[in-house]
Amino acid sequence: MEGRRLKGYVFGFSAMRDHCAIFPSPVAKQGEGEDINLKQLKAIFFIHEPSADQPVAPTNPGHGRKIEVTFSDGERMSGTTEGYTKERLGFFMAPHDPGGKILRIFVINANVTNVRWVQ
Repeated sequence: MEGRRLKGYVFGFSAMRDHCAIFPSPVAKQGEGEDINLKQLKAIFFIHEPSADQPVAPTNPGHGRKIEVTFSDGERMSGTTEGYTKERLGFFMAPHDPGGKILRIFVINANVTNVRWVQ
């Protein structure tokens, strides 16, 4: 939320914990991760890394209800969710991503100003 964009790898992520560690590489050692308080983030984007045998293909929102989320910085995202509730730390959504790189997003509720159900 401070404008910084962290890139890395998250292992053992849990939507039930208020923190996680972001590692610089998929083979990083335990001590190389940066511990992050999730309430400081807008969201965690789970990205597909294409390879020669698995190129990026456009993704469509998954199952669930259509939703539009507005973040406190004004950015809006749309997709679908099966588990939104404002009482939890956050929720997963499957975005509509024509580029196909974003598989899912864990949205942090503390940094959301509006959630709108889309018909």
